[in-house]
Parts: sequence; C-alpha cells; structure tokens
Amino acid sequence: MPEYVDFHLHTNHSDGSDSPTRVVERAQEAKLKAIAITDHDTVSGIAEAIEVGEQLGIQILSGVEVSSIWNGRELHILGLGVDIDSVEFLSHMQEQTDHRNSRAEKIIKKLNGLGVPAEREKIAARTADGVIGRMHIAQEIVALGHASTVQGAFDKFIKKGKRAFIPKKAASPKTAVEWIHAAGGLAFIAHPGLGNVHASLDKLLTIPFDGIEVYHSRHSAGMSDALSQIVEDKGLLATGGSDCHGDVKGEAPLMGKVQVPYRIMEAISDRLSA
Repeated sequence: MPEYVDFHLHTNHSDGSDSPTRVVERAQEAKLKAIAITDHDTVSGIAEAIEVGEQLGIQILSGVEVSSIWNGRELHILGLGVDIDSVEFLSHMQEQTDHRNSRAEKIIKKLNGLGVPAEREKIAARTADGVIGRMHIAQEIVALGHASTVQGAFDKFIKKGKRAFIPKKAASPKTAVEWIHAAGGLAFIAHPGLGNVHASLDKLLTIPFDGIEVYHSRHSAGMSDALSQIVEDKGLLATGGSDCHGDVKGEAPLMGKVQVPYRIMEAISDRLSA
C-alpha cells in the first residue's frame, strides 16, 4: 500500500480546533505515516505531538508556519525540521506572537466601536496558550450573533478592506528564512498557488528557500504539476499538506484529502541529515 504524509497541520496552539494529541489521532485514522505540526509562529504544540506520535507509531516532523510581509502582502513560510528548543528561535517566535497579540487588541477595539462587544479574555480562552489570531476573533463574532459563520465574520468585519481590519506586522521573508536556517530547519514557500504568489516565484527564489509547498488542498492538479516542474528545474525540495485546521470553520477536517507521497519525507530527512 502507498504511504502518505501531511506536512501542513494546525492545532489549537494557533488557529486549529484540535489539540496536538487529537491531530496525531486523526493522522492515525487517516493512515498517514508521518505528519508535521506547523502552527503559526509557534512550536509550543510539537512536544505533545511527538509524545503521542511515539505511542501511535506516527512519525512527527517538527514544523512551524512563519508569518512574513513581502511587498506589502502576507507571505507564509513553512519551516520543517526546526529545533524546537532553540532559545534564539523561540525568542523570534515570541516577537511574532507579540505582534499578533497587539494586532488582536486593536481589532477587538475596532469591533467594540462597531457595536460588537468582543472581550479579549473570552477570546483568549479559545486558545491553548492565549495567543489570539483572527480565527479566534471570528469565532467570538459568531458566538455573539454578529455573523452566522466564521467565514462570514471575516467577510463582514476583519478581512482586508473591512472596517475592523488591522494590517499584520511580521518579519521579512529573508529574515524568516534566516531564523529557520539558524534553527537547523528547511524553509519552504507555503501554498504558492494561493494569492497569485506563484507569479512572483522567480523573485522570491532569490531568497535562499530550500523548497516549495507543491501539494496543498487548494492547489489544482495543474498548479501542483507546474510547481513540481519548478522544483525539478531549480533543484529544490517539494513539500505538501492539507493545511487542516480541524473543524474550526464548521467544515469536515481536511486531513487526508491531499495525498503527499512518503518519498517527500525521505528527501527532507536526507537534506536535514546533510
């Protein structure tokens, strides 16, 4: 039987609905051989995932999805194989977290001014470690009856162009890649098929990325094929995953929807060992 991996998964340590334990359990149910937890700007859920993975026979690759800003737009960078005990790396992630919490407070203040009585403490209670993202704020907007769905809350209040939107502050891609490399990891451009990022790959790849996320739940087969060709032509690594957040949006979890072959794990492991 073919063996598959999923190297783009979120837990309730960022904007997912499930604990690291439940994510690993889902991986076992989906018959995955290896996964990577890639929470936004934090590695706080990985130790738990590794412990459960050892019990259930699921290989866990340490990971993170680092936020960056490039040419005025948000760009996500996957770091795989990072040292989760690196003091320097943890310090950089704390900087990112501080920016995230500051942004959340400004969004909440704007919502209050629009008649949405969101409270920081109640929103923080939705998270595993008190770090608030827009997903948590959207959930609270729904709970307060000011939107019927999480996506509706984004569309009505907090996505770009809406009245409670606050721009994100984050590192540059070059800096984020340097952080990941200093922590012993490999840096990948996340889901380049979204937001027309693929059109700028030539410029982005002047930064020393190690690879590209070729497979993603929102990449078409044609997009994955095109990205695979770029990876081959430029001698880069490929990665891929579902970008599953559990059922946080009221939808069925995406884990297992993207079939990423185990050879991806082998290639990444070989490069990390080298």
